[in-house]
Amino acid sequence: MVRNMPVPLVTPQFANEKEIDMKTNLFRICTILAIGLLASLETLQAQQDNLEGVWNVSVTVTDCQTGALIRTVNSLQAFHYDGTEVETANTASRGISEGVWKHDGAQMYTATYWFYRYTTSGTFASIATVTDSIKLGSDGHFTSQGTVLDHDANGNLISTGCFVHTAYRLADSEPR
Repeated sequence: MVRNMPVPLVTPQFANEKEIDMKTNLFRICTILAIGLLASLETLQAQQDNLEGVWNVSVTVTDCQTGALIRTVNSLQAFHYDGTEVETANTASRGISEGVWKHDGAQMYTATYWFYRYTTSGTFASIATVTDSIKLGSDGHFTSQGTVLDHDANGNLISTGCFVHTAYRLADSEPR
C-alpha cells in the first residue's frame, strides 16, 4: 500500500535561499539603523561644538583705561544658524541687541551687535556698537571679551567700555 506523502511546500534549496534573503535584509536594516545613529550623534556633537543656541551670559563692563568697574549685567543671547544674534539684558536702560556672528575657526567666533540706550525718563541716549571675540569651551560654556562703543544721535563717540562675558548654554544646565 502506497501512502500519499504530502508534497513539501518549500524545497530545502528554496528554504536556504529564503534564510539567506532574511539574513541579508536584516543586515541591511541594521546597517541603515547604524548609519542613522551615527548621523544623529554627529549632528548632536556639531550642535554642542557650535555657538548656535541660547546662552545665559554674565557681563562685566569696565573702563578700558583703568579697569574700573562700570556695571554688571545679565543677559540672554541667542545665536541663530543663519548668523544672526539677538540679546536681551536685565536692565531697563537699554533695548534688545540685534546683530551678526561668524565662526573664525576652531572654537573661536566673532559677534557684532547693536542696541539702544535710554535715559531714566525713557528717551534716546545713545546707540551702542558691541564687538565680541568669543571662545567656545568644550563643556557647554563660553568666555568672551570685547568693546562697547556708544554714539549719540549725531554719530559722535561719547563713551567706550570693555567687557568680559562668561556664559553657559541653557540647554545644558539649569539656571543658577
